[in-house]
Amino acid sequence: VMPPADSASRAGVMPKASCDRSSRTLGKNMKHPDYDKSKFTVWALPHPLILHRILNPGLAFNELILGQRLPKVLLIDKTSNKPLIERTYVPCPYCGTQHDGRLWAKWNAFGHWFGFVCPTCEKIIPCLWNVFSIVLLVVTSPLWFLPANYLRPKWIEYEKIRLNRNQDQQLIEANKGNWILRGTLMFGGAMWIAMSVASIIIKILKGQTATWTSIWIQLPIWLFAGLIWALVMQVWMNKKGKKVEQGGAFNIHPPGA
Repeated sequence: VMPPADSASRAGVMPKASCDRSSRTLGKNMKHPDYDKSKFTVWALPHPLILHRILNPGLAFNELILGQRLPKVLLIDKTSNKPLIERTYVPCPYCGTQHDGRLWAKWNAFGHWFGFVCPTCEKIIPCLWNVFSIVLLVVTSPLWFLPANYLRPKWIEYEKIRLNRNQDQQLIEANKGNWILRGTLMFGGAMWIAMSVASIIIKILKGQTATWTSIWIQLPIWLFAGLIWALVMQVWMNKKGKKVEQGGAFNIHPPGA
């Protein structure tokens, strides 16, 4: 049974007509889906922002410790003139549903070590791995492999509960996001821990001499870098699209477009 239109909007799911067409298309070509290029700009490798995600060493901390992941494919609706964050969709390669990317925002942005669970078919939406995360995972695999295999089914069940809890919550709006605070403390702070604190701890574990003075000197530098990142993200995420006429198969706009 399909939910009413307003509940579908809150859930961040494309309307049924779009989902059905998308599902059929994805089913034919799972590895390289034929997304409607007249409606969507597809962000996937080798897109520069995706490359940054997998090559930036600081983001390994976000993936391995915080569980912040990025899907392998993002769809940007170019038929909408809303801010970027409000017209970004995460497609499921199994059922074809295109979910509003804001479903995995705010506190639901954390804890996705195994990937995103599709709210529709409950399969795992493939996500990227930072190359430095992969190196660390390979080196430490004897420590986490068995516990991860044991915890994975329990984690998926927990993800389903968390998704159901978030379905009826209001999706965030671009002009209400506190990018300054988020970038300065979370991005700048995370980079400080990953690049400064971690290096000191590694030296101590190796029995080398380490001075804590240097990391306190680096703290304001990383916080300032986080502030710059926040300002860039605030401009980027609030950037409105240039609405274009759609000439492809999807003739229904996403919720709120």
